[in-house]
Amino acid sequence: MPTLECCVWELTLRCNLRCVHCGATAGHSRADELTTAEVLRVASELAALPAREVTLMGGELFLRSDWLAVAERLREGGAELVIFTNGTLVTLERIAALQALQPRTIGTSIDGGCAAVHDGIRGLPGAFERTLAAIGDLQVAGLRVGVITTLTRRNLYELPAIARLLAGRDIRWQIQAASAGGERLERSDLLKPLEFYFAALFISRMRATYAWSALPVIGAHDFGYCSSRLPSLRVPGQVWAGCSAGREVLGIRSDGGVKGCLSLPDEFVVGSVRGHSLTELWEGETFTPWRRPVTRLGLCAECPRGERCEGGCTSIAVTYSGRRGDNPMCLYRIEQAERGNSTL
Repeated sequence: MPTLECCVWELTLRCNLRCVHCGATAGHSRADELTTAEVLRVASELAALPAREVTLMGGELFLRSDWLAVAERLREGGAELVIFTNGTLVTLERIAALQALQPRTIGTSIDGGCAAVHDGIRGLPGAFERTLAAIGDLQVAGLRVGVITTLTRRNLYELPAIARLLAGRDIRWQIQAASAGGERLERSDLLKPLEFYFAALFISRMRATYAWSALPVIGAHDFGYCSSRLPSLRVPGQVWAGCSAGREVLGIRSDGGVKGCLSLPDEFVVGSVRGHSLTELWEGETFTPWRRPVTRLGLCAECPRGERCEGGCTSIAVTYSGRRGDNPMCLYRIEQAERGNSTL
């Protein structure tokens, strides 16, 4: 059976923010979120599989009162933890609890280089300053912090200002493109191909400008592979070998729905932890289709790099083409289109 490298678990969909790009339209709880008894059972099952790394998130994780009990159960089982929060509800008490957990990273988001942009995207005045303060407090406590920036046309050109905020602070910075799925994001806000390529060029420039120790910046699952011009933008030494959803990664929704990756739209839910154990879902037939080579479609079917790439990130491919294995937001494909070689 394939090893479960990473599980991303949405413990609650409740959130004190209303982020424009949120693929799950977080805000209110899902209709039937898992009870404390159920989440503790699932945590034990994740530890038994074992899941090497579990990311706990929301919504806003700290709005669920039993988050710490779940995290402790996972740590007792040997799972490495990543805790993701929007940063506005970080308190000294929660920092002390996080120190005891010894997570690999505390993740948060910065989506603008100033309050006007960040708060406008996040839907809460003051979120920018509170998140920056939380980052400082977490670092003073000796906790490693990572920042994710989700790009839309609203904040693409904020990247240089965000870089100035983060440089020299020992913060790993992940840049990713927004994908469709939530109700608050207009399709007109999604990046266009050349805007997507601009972001890749920016990441490449940052990698050339800053030492990894000063500003470790990476392109997420949707960036950083197959370009004929740019070096890999992923973590150094990491090679893209197709989408890992359902192969090395799974996502669990707060109501128990399971899918290959939480970034995928909800029509990709393939089962539930209610009525099935995670072992049954992961080791049974549920994810078998995801472990076969992806059927490449459109220009991806003709691409000489497609056998390795397999159409790139499934979430981005579905957002822009409506199907797996056909990814218009591919660096190589954009480069070929620019050259006028639309047939690859």
